[in-house]
Amino acid sequence: MVRFLPFLISLVLTVYALFSCIQTPDEDVPHLPKLLWIVLIVFVPFAGPIVWLLMSRAHANRQESVVRREPSKPPARPTAPDDDPDFLKSLDRYRDPRTTVKPPEPEDPADEPKQPKEPKEPKGSEDSPSETDDGKA
Repeated sequence: MVRFLPFLISLVLTVYALFSCIQTPDEDVPHLPKLLWIVLIVFVPFAGPIVWLLMSRAHANRQESVVRREPSKPPARPTAPDDDPDFLKSLDRYRDPRTTVKPPEPEDPADEPKQPKEPKEPKGSEDSPSETDDGKA
């Protein structure tokens, strides 16, 4: 098992470096054409993939240090949902009106004229039956 370990490490390193090289855009390939890097990675075990990985990392770091990005501005909107008034307003449509406690409306007797209450009909009126009808005679 131990004697296969160098071959396995070389194979994994070569495959990783080969995919990395193939996926790198042509303008980001350091120092040599992409085709030459692929040949180096495939035909020079250990050294080819290691040199590719080191050179591509160094080239990427150099490009990032040259390009200075402006610091990002803080977002104009609140980041947390519970701080966002638009989000909180949108939750109103999901609230159950049966469980939502609404504050009582203030009643001002001076603003509204009192309406006379209608007299209630006595319980013994002819329209409503006094006993329940269960269908038995």
